[in-house]
Amino acid sequence: MAWKPRRVCHCGKIIAATDLCECQIRRKAEADQRRPNANDRGYDSKWRRESKAFLALPENHFCACGCGRIADCVDHKVPHRGDMKLFWQRSNWQALASSPCHASRKQRTERRQ
Repeated sequence: MAWKPRRVCHCGKIIAATDLCECQIRRKAEADQRRPNANDRGYDSKWRRESKAFLALPENHFCACGCGRIADCVDHKVPHRGDMKLFWQRSNWQALASSPCHASRKQRTERRQ
Protein backbone atom coordinates (compact mmCIF):
# COMPACT_ATOMS: atom_id res chain seq x y z
CA MET A 1 0.00 0.00 0.00
CA ALA A 2 1.38 3.41 -0.98
CA TRP A 3 1.80 6.09 1.64
CA LYS A 4 2.32 9.81 1.50
CA PRO A 5 5.17 11.50 3.34
CA ARG A 6 4.45 13.68 6.34
CA ARG A 7 4.22 17.43 5.79
CA VAL A 8 4.93 20.60 7.72
CA CYS A 9 1.92 22.76 8.55
CA HIS A 10 2.05 26.56 8.36
CA CYS A 11 2.30 26.63 12.13
CA GLY A 12 5.42 24.42 12.04
CA LYS A 13 3.91 21.13 13.24
CA ILE A 14 4.74 17.95 11.35
CA ILE A 15 1.58 16.01 10.46
CA ALA A 16 0.45 13.21 8.16
CA ALA A 17 -0.07 14.34 4.57
CA THR A 18 -3.81 13.66 4.63
CA ASP A 19 -4.54 15.07 8.11
CA LEU A 20 -5.52 18.56 9.13
CA CYS A 21 -3.49 20.28 11.81
CA GLU A 22 -5.22 21.62 14.93
CA CYS A 23 -4.66 25.18 13.71
CA GLN A 24 -6.31 24.35 10.36
CA ILE A 25 -9.30 22.77 12.10
CA ARG A 26 -9.66 25.84 14.32
CA ARG A 27 -9.44 28.27 11.37
CA LYS A 28 -12.01 26.28 9.40
CA ALA A 29 -14.43 26.21 12.35
CA GLU A 30 -14.06 29.98 12.83
CA ALA A 31 -14.70 30.61 9.13
CA ASP A 32 -17.76 28.35 9.17
CA GLN A 33 -19.22 30.27 12.11
CA ARG A 34 -18.87 33.59 10.26
CA ARG A 35 -20.39 32.33 7.00
CA PRO A 36 -24.18 32.68 6.66
CA ASN A 37 -26.12 29.50 6.04
CA ALA A 38 -27.12 28.49 2.50
CA ASN A 39 -30.67 29.77 2.87
CA ASP A 40 -29.41 33.21 3.94
CA ARG A 41 -27.04 33.26 0.94
CA GLY A 42 -29.99 32.83 -1.47
CA TYR A 43 -30.10 29.06 -1.93
CA ASP A 44 -33.72 28.76 -0.82
CA SER A 45 -36.83 27.10 -2.28
CA LYS A 46 -36.95 29.61 -5.14
CA TRP A 47 -33.34 28.73 -6.07
CA ARG A 48 -34.08 25.01 -5.91
CA ARG A 49 -37.10 25.44 -8.20
CA GLU A 50 -35.26 27.68 -10.70
CA SER A 51 -32.10 25.56 -10.79
CA LYS A 52 -34.15 22.41 -11.34
CA ALA A 53 -35.92 24.09 -14.26
CA PHE A 54 -32.54 25.24 -15.65
CA LEU A 55 -31.18 21.68 -15.54
CA ALA A 56 -34.33 20.37 -17.25
CA LEU A 57 -33.54 22.36 -20.41
CA PRO A 58 -32.07 20.12 -23.14
CA GLU A 59 -28.96 22.28 -23.58
CA ASN A 60 -28.13 21.86 -19.86
CA HIS A 61 -28.38 18.07 -19.70
CA PHE A 62 -24.61 17.48 -19.72
CA CYS A 63 -21.79 19.01 -17.70
CA ALA A 64 -20.47 22.29 -19.16
CA CYS A 65 -16.83 21.25 -18.65
CA GLY A 66 -17.13 18.70 -21.46
CA CYS A 67 -16.53 15.58 -19.38
CA GLY A 68 -19.75 13.96 -20.66
CA ARG A 69 -21.30 13.44 -17.21
CA ILE A 70 -24.95 14.23 -16.55
CA ALA A 71 -25.25 17.70 -14.97
CA ASP A 72 -26.86 17.69 -11.54
CA CYS A 73 -26.06 21.13 -10.13
CA VAL A 74 -26.18 24.74 -11.28
CA ASP A 75 -23.02 26.74 -10.79
CA HIS A 76 -22.34 30.45 -11.06
CA LYS A 77 -19.62 31.03 -13.68
CA VAL A 78 -18.56 34.22 -11.92
CA PRO A 79 -18.82 33.90 -8.11
CA HIS A 80 -21.62 36.21 -6.97
CA ARG A 81 -20.14 36.90 -3.51
CA GLY A 82 -23.55 38.00 -2.20
CA ASP A 83 -24.51 40.15 -5.22
CA MET A 84 -28.13 39.03 -5.73
CA LYS A 85 -28.35 40.61 -9.19
CA LEU A 86 -25.42 38.44 -10.33
CA PHE A 87 -26.83 35.48 -8.36
CA TRP A 88 -30.07 35.46 -10.41
CA GLN A 89 -28.50 36.32 -13.76
CA ARG A 90 -29.11 33.18 -15.84
CA SER A 91 -26.30 34.06 -18.25
CA ASN A 92 -24.00 33.51 -15.26
CA TRP A 93 -25.32 29.99 -14.66
CA GLN A 94 -23.81 26.78 -15.97
CA ALA A 95 -24.77 23.15 -15.56
CA LEU A 96 -22.09 21.00 -13.92
CA ALA A 97 -21.75 17.51 -12.51
CA SER A 98 -21.49 18.03 -8.76
CA SER A 99 -18.55 15.69 -8.41
CA PRO A 100 -15.77 15.95 -9.46
CA CYS A 101 -16.33 18.93 -11.78
CA HIS A 102 -17.96 21.30 -9.31
CA ALA A 103 -16.73 20.00 -5.98
CA SER A 104 -13.12 19.50 -6.95
CA ARG A 105 -11.99 21.56 -9.88
CA LYS A 106 -14.10 24.72 -9.85
CA GLN A 107 -14.42 25.40 -6.14
CA ARG A 108 -10.72 24.75 -5.58
CA THR A 109 -9.78 27.43 -8.13
CA GLU A 110 -12.31 29.90 -6.67
CA ARG A 111 -10.90 29.50 -3.18
CA ARG A 112 -7.45 30.50 -4.43
CA GLN A 113 -8.73 33.80 -5.84
